[in-house]
This record gives sequence, C-alpha cells and structure tokens, in this order.
Amino acid sequence: MIEQLFGGSNQTINILGGIGFFAVVLITFYVVWVYYKKIKNEKSEGKLAEENWDGIGEYKNDLPTGWTVVTILLIVWAGWYYLIGYPVNSYSQLGEWNQENEEYKAKFESKWANIDDAKLAAMGESIFLAKCAMCHGLTADGMDGKAQNLTDPMYQFYGVEGIEAAIRAGKKGEIGVMPSFEQEGTMSAIQYKAVATYVFSLSKQGGQ
Repeated sequence: MIEQLFGGSNQTINILGGIGFFAVVLITFYVVWVYYKKIKNEKSEGKLAEENWDGIGEYKNDLPTGWTVVTILLIVWAGWYYLIGYPVNSYSQLGEWNQENEEYKAKFESKWANIDDAKLAAMGESIFLAKCAMCHGLTADGMDGKAQNLTDPMYQFYGVEGIEAAIRAGKKGEIGVMPSFEQEGTMSAIQYKAVATYVFSLSKQGGQ
C-alpha cells in the first residue's frame, strides 16, 4: 500500500493528483464563500494602521486561518507531487526520444567512421535534400537569390571545416539568416561533415 502511494504506478499518481486538485478547488471555493459572506454581512473592525491613502485606511488584521491552512497544504502537496509522486527524473516520452536519438547518432557515427569522401558527399546530398533544399533549392543554386548560392566557387575557400562550422552555428548574410542546425540537435557529427563535404563538392564543380 505504501509503495503504491509513494512510488507506485502512473495510475495511482494520476488519481492522487486529481484528488489533490479537486480538494484544492473545493477548499478555495469554501474559503472564498466564507469571506464573501463576512464582507457582505459583517462590519470591519480592528485597529487601523497609521498609513492612509487619500483618507483610505487599512486594518491591522491577522492573516486568515483558512488562507494559512490552504497555503501550507498546497506547499506540502506540491512538494510530495514533484519529489515523490512524480519525480523530476521519472520516465517521460521526451526523455525517451532524446535517449533514442543519442543512441542512434552514436551508432550512425560508429558505422560510418571510416567513410571515404565520395560516399560522404553522397550521404550529404540526401541530408541536404531533406534539410536544406527548401531554402537553397534542389540544385543548391539559391532559387534565384532567395538564399545563398552554394555552388559559388567562393565556398572552396571556406573548406569543409568552414562550411561545417557555418552549418552548425548558422550564418547571417546579405540575403537572410540561416539558423543554427546545432540548436536543433537532430544531426550527428558525421552528418554535419557529410553535408559540408557535399556543399564543398558543389563549389568545386561551380569553379570548373
């Protein structure tokens, strides 16, 4: 029973969380109703504070007991929920996806660690078509000035390393801004190098 309450299934946690939610709602409505009745039917009394604003004073009333109790209960319930009921390091679909993504990237890099430049460029072309062609065009010519023309021979001076750095960090040019693919976090190191190798091969062809 204790195990189910404090470290049990997702169903138990959801039930307890729902009970806590409805309890807070009911208590809140009750407290609001009680003090609404007091405001409507009772006259204010007590010692006024020395300060006043345009003739409007403020009573030195103690904090209502109901508010104090509800606040303490909320703190206790929130602490239980985040630390025991639903720990911050518990299972999540996003965490599972991130883990699988990292495992896939590591497996991918290991498989293609010794790939030659020709195969690397071919791999880069497929990645380019999936991630870059919508802006730079299928032939990487920039689609009539809408984006950088990657077949320009000037990219030979960047080298594969320079092109890869631009892909990772993003680049601001005269035409527009290319976002950072590294912030997206969906490409592995070998994939960055593959795209850079492909773009570099295009610039070499453009210079011929």
